[in-house]
Amino acid sequence: MHAYFPTLKARKVCGLILGIGMIVLSGCSTHQPTFYWGNYEQLVYKMYLEPGSADASMQIAELETVIQKSAANGLRIAPGIHAHLGYMYALEGNMAQAKAEFQTEKALFPESAVLIDGMLNRLEGAKQ
Repeated sequence: MHAYFPTLKARKVCGLILGIGMIVLSGCSTHQPTFYWGNYEQLVYKMYLEPGSADASMQIAELETVIQKSAANGLRIAPGIHAHLGYMYALEGNMAQAKAEFQTEKALFPESAVLIDGMLNRLEGAKQ
């Protein structure tokens, strides 16, 4: 039985092909997130950990900023942000704007329809 020992030139060519293959497979682009969250997670965290530190009007301003930055950068807004904003508007008594935000959430994320429809029904009940 004769063992095969590649020549130095064959090993270099094989190494070069493997190196190029690794570079091609690793790609050059960085991971782009699916959704733009802004500081939404910190806002919710603060709201629950330090009640009273993030009142509705402050949250409305923060959430509006997140939505504006998302639009300015051409990024998809994260799920739940419009619903949260709608809830904050409802707490402030601005039912028309709350309804608009809930409907925007439902349009952007149809899978949230059951939750959002329930919120809209409660909103209608609160108006009466």
